Amino acid sequence: MTPSELALIIASHAAWLRGENGAARANLAMQDLSGFNFAGAALKDAKFTGANLSWCDFTKADLSESDLFAVDLAGANLTKANLYGADLRGAYLRGANLTGACLERANLREGVLMTPATDQRAVTFRTFNADSSDKRKADLSGAKLAGAKMGLSIIQQADLTGADLTGADLHLANLANSNLMAAELRRANLAGADLTGVNLCGADLSGANVVNAVLKDAELSTAKLDDVDLEEADLTGAKLARKLWDLEADVREILRNHRQWIASFGDKGTRAVLDGLDLNRVDFQSIDLSGASLKNVNLTGANLAGVSLVMADLGGAELSKTNLSMADMGGVNLSHANLTEANLAQAQIGPAEIRTASGESTGRSWPANLQGAVFTGANLVSAQLCSANLRDAVFEKAKLMKADLTGAIIEDAIFEGADLTKTKLPDSEAA
Repeated sequence: MTPSELALIIASHAAWLRGENGAARANLAMQDLSGFNFAGAALKDAKFTGANLSWCDFTKADLSESDLFAVDLAGANLTKANLYGADLRGAYLRGANLTGACLERANLREGVLMTPATDQRAVTFRTFNADSSDKRKADLSGAKLAGAKMGLSIIQQADLTGADLTGADLHLANLANSNLMAAELRRANLAGADLTGVNLCGADLSGANVVNAVLKDAELSTAKLDDVDLEEADLTGAKLARKLWDLEADVREILRNHRQWIASFGDKGTRAVLDGLDLNRVDFQSIDLSGASLKNVNLTGANLAGVSLVMADLGGAELSKTNLSMADMGGVNLSHANLTEANLAQAQIGPAEIRTASGESTGRSWPANLQGAVFTGANLVSAQLCSANLRDAVFEKAKLMKADLTGAIIEDAIFEGADLTKTKLPDSEAA
């Protein structure tokens, strides 16, 4: 099929959608359309059964209620595409980019396509299975999948950061080693699903069904698990949260003294010094750690969502898979800290106002120092990084959508593979 022929089919389909006489619904079943451009096309209710759509551009295309049964979408760009109610059973999505796509009510269950064999006397069964040798990952970050039918689907190693899976049916789905950081999984059906090794940092699983789900080695320490019955789930090696009262008595005493120090503006108690301690997966949500010394501390998988870390010293700290969403980190020191796959959505990491001992403003501020920090694969959606020192920081494959880097120092910072959609960069308009 030539591009001009395809353009005529798309135009006729658009007319069919408008109810014009003589127009026809697009039927592109079994066609080899690899690499074609469908960006912005109106393809609601189009038929693509078994088509090769690998590496196609469907950016902002309307594919709602379309027939995409057993299609090959490997490497396709479906950014912000509308796939509401689409039939994606058996679709191959390895390496596809579905960032911001709407997949509400879409059907992503397992599917098998029967086609005539080459000798015309038999039937070929065509299905797609996960290929461990293929390292490309489906990018579904931010996708709207509320209510999607994804039972028995294979979505392993996919990036579902910030995806909305509220009420989705994922029973017996294979999500092994996927990234579900900050995902909405409220009331989702995960019965029997394979969630081995998934990152659920900051995810909300309230009311989800996890009966017989496999959560081996899953990161659950900062996930919201209200009304979730884990009794019948396989939690072998799963990382769960520790409470403050699980800490050693001397550490609890340091935190109590720090609380007094904060409340009295330094007149009582003492500043917390917790350098080098192992505080992995501790739930700190109720603690104000402003001004604390936390150098080289291990906070892997800790819950610091909404916590105040103003002027805290976290130099060299281990913060991988830590939940820092909406944390107040004005003037923080994160130099050479490791925040790989940490959740920093809406975190405030700008300058801190310098005040006198009596709390009066001096008119000066202290910028946050993130020099040499590693944010590989971190979620920084809508984070505020104004005037921060980001020199030599690593943001490889980080989510920086709508983040504000105005006035930040980004000399020698690495942004390879980062999502900079609508990011405010230094001395620039939104990317």
